[in-house]
Amino acid sequence: MARVKVLQVVTLSEMGGAQKVVYHIAAGLPQKLFEMTVACAPGGELVRWLQQLPHKVRVIEVPELRRNISPFFDLLALYRLYRLIRRERFDVVHCHSSKAGVLGRLAAWMAGVPKIFFTAHGWGINEYQSRTARFFYTWAERLAGAVSTRVVCVSENDLDKGRRLGLAVGGKFCVIYNGLPETKWFKGTLRGELGIKKEDVVVGTVARLAPQKNPFFLLETAGRMAARSDNCRGEGKLYFVIVGDGPLRPKCEEFIKSKGLDGSVFLLGAREDAAELVQDFDVFVLFSRWEGLPLTVIEAMLAGVPVVANNTGGVGEMVVDGETGFLIEGLDPEAAERALVRLLSDRDLRRRMGEAGRRRAREKFSLAEMLCRYQELYLEGRQLVTKGW
Repeated sequence: MARVKVLQVVTLSEMGGAQKVVYHIAAGLPQKLFEMTVACAPGGELVRWLQQLPHKVRVIEVPELRRNISPFFDLLALYRLYRLIRRERFDVVHCHSSKAGVLGRLAAWMAGVPKIFFTAHGWGINEYQSRTARFFYTWAERLAGAVSTRVVCVSENDLDKGRRLGLAVGGKFCVIYNGLPETKWFKGTLRGELGIKKEDVVVGTVARLAPQKNPFFLLETAGRMAARSDNCRGEGKLYFVIVGDGPLRPKCEEFIKSKGLDGSVFLLGAREDAAELVQDFDVFVLFSRWEGLPLTVIEAMLAGVPVVANNTGGVGEMVVDGETGFLIEGLDPEAAERALVRLLSDRDLRRRMGEAGRRRAREKFSLAEMLCRYQELYLEGRQLVTKGW
C-alpha cells in the first residue's frame, strides 16, 4: 500500500505551540504509513528541528507566508501553495494557525485535494478586536470551513465557539487535545544561571511578549508582591521569571526598570530549553487574554509544577481548580495575588498540586494519544484518500 502523502502548512516557523504540534506530528507518525512535507515561512526553529530529524521530512519554505495581513503577499502565498499542492498531489493537507489555515485550505480545495484538515490552535477571533476585524475573520473562517473535511479543535471550549460562530458545519468538528512527550531533566539549570538559591521561590511563565499573553498583568502582580514581605512565610526570596520574546519586550524592560524590579524579575528571552527551565519553577503562571490549549501549561504539569492561570479558552480543561492549581476569572489581580500567596506560603500544597498535575497531564495530554488521534484522522476512509487523482 502506498504511503499517504501529507502536507502540513503553518504560517510561521518561529518557536510556538502550533509549530511544536506540527513538529511532533511530522516526527512522530510512522514513516511506513506517511510521507511528510511541511510548508512554512523560512528561517525559524521549526525548519531547523525538522532538518535535524534522523528521518527525512521535506521542508518547503514559503517567504510570502507572514503574520500580518497583506493582500499582495497573501495572494502570492495562496498561488505558491496551490502550485505546490497541485504539483505534488498530496492525499492530505493539514493546516495550522489562522493565516495558513485559510490560505492553505483554499489552495488545497482549488487543487482538488481529497482530505483537507485544519487544527484551530485557538480561534483568531476574540472580543479584543474591532467589530470590522471580527466580521472579516469570521467570514474568512466560514469560507475555509466550507471546504474543510474536518476542523480539529484543541479544546471543547474552542469546539463550542466554532459551532456558535458557525465556522463550519457542526459535523465537521472534532476535538484532539494537544500532547507532549514527558522528558526527564536535571533540576538546577535555571537557579544556577540566575544565582537563585535552593530555598528561594520562583514564579515563572513561558510566553510570547505580545498582547495575547498579557505580560504586564504578571509584571504588575510581581511589583505588588515584591513590596510585601510575607509572601513566602519563612522561605527565601521571591523571584519572577519570564521566558519568551516578542514585540512588547522593550516596554516590559522599561516597566521593570521604572518599578525597581531589577534583580527580582528576569526576562530571559526565547529559549529552546524552556521546558527544562520550567523544572526550576515553584509555581507556573499564565494570564493570557485568550488561549487555545497552551503547550506551556502541559510542560509545567509534566514537570510537576502547580499552575495559576486565567480561565480562558481550554485552560479550564487542563487546570483543575483547587487540585492541580488555581484558576482566576476575568483577569482579577486580587484573585491572582491570593492564589499565588496561598501556594507560595505552603510548600506541601505546591508538592501535592504539582503531583496531581503531572498525573493529569500523563493521562489526558500525552504525545502518544495525540499522535494516535491524528493517525486515525489521516487514515479515516483510507480507500477514499487517493480518489480523484
